[in-house]
Order: sequence, then structure tokens, then C-alpha cells
Amino acid sequence: MDDARKNIVLREIKYWKEHRLLPEQYCDFLITLYTEGSETGQEVTEKKSFSLKNFIFQLINILIISLLILTFIVIYFTELSIDLQIGLITVFVGMCFSGAVFFYKKNHSVFFHIALITGILILFLGSVNTISTIFLGAQIGLILMILLNCLFWVFLGFRLKLKYLTISGIAGALLLITYTFIL
Repeated sequence: MDDARKNIVLREIKYWKEHRLLPEQYCDFLITLYTEGSETGQEVTEKKSFSLKNFIFQLINILIISLLILTFIVIYFTELSIDLQIGLITVFVGMCFSGAVFFYKKNHSVFFHIALITGILILFLGSVNTISTIFLGAQIGLILMILLNCLFWVFLGFRLKLKYLTISGIAGALLLITYTFIL
């Protein structure tokens, strides 16, 4: 096989490996077969190197996800006053949305989505807890707050062109309206 054809085949195998169209072991075998056991000057099998940037992004992402766990702890397992709970949850939501903006500007979509979803969930939990505590079981306040959260999700979904957010907001609003009128 001439070198031009061999390079085309090797690039195609590399593409399969990167996009996981074939298992990695198969791709490694094929690369070894076509290079006859030696790597060419193209660096066909690239090893993932340690990246400080990705490591920092992973740490920020872990911090953001841990804020959701901290929100559960603050709401359900502590005896903090409602003012302090609102303050902490506001700080948590601000941190999540700041992380979402940061990742959006850096074009790291996975991290952006995780930060956005975590912020929205913390906002939902905090607002429902606050309304439940302030109005002491008044159903109308709770229903309005959940509906307001769903409308916020729909707004963000349309604004950021995120289908999953739009669909979850509409589904949540429909479920809430169905629940309200059936019961």
C-alpha cells in the first residue's frame, strides 16, 4: 500500500478512535497493523497530557456541584434562620451563575450546562423552601413560586437556545397546572 493511502487510512482510524466509533483497543490494533508496529511522524496515537486548564475547570465544576449538596444541608439539616438560609442560597446561586457565565465565555459547553443546571436547581430549592417557610403551608404561594420558576426556565431556554430547559419548564408548568386543577 502506498504512503498516501496509508495516511488516509490512519487518519480515518484516528477519527474513529477520537469519536469512539470503534473501541479503543480495535483502533490501536489497526494503527499498529497499518504502521507495521512503528509510529509514523504524524503522532497517530496521541496520549492525553495533563492540562492545568482542564484540571482547574474540573475543580470549579466539583465546587459548583458541591454547592447543590450544601444547599440540601443548609435547608434540611440545619437550624439556621430563614434570613441566613436566604443569604447562603443567594451566594450559592450567584456562584453557580457566575461559573456558568465564565464557562460560556470560555466555550466549555459541558461545564456551562452543569453550572447552569446546578444554579437553577439551587434557585428552585431555595425559593420553594423560602415560600414554604414564610407562608407556612399556603398552597397558592407555593404554586405561584413553582410556576414562576418554570417560566424562568422557559425564558432561559428560549434565550440561550437550550431545548432541555424549555421542555422542562413547559413540562413542569403543565404538571403543576394539572396537579392544581385535579386536586
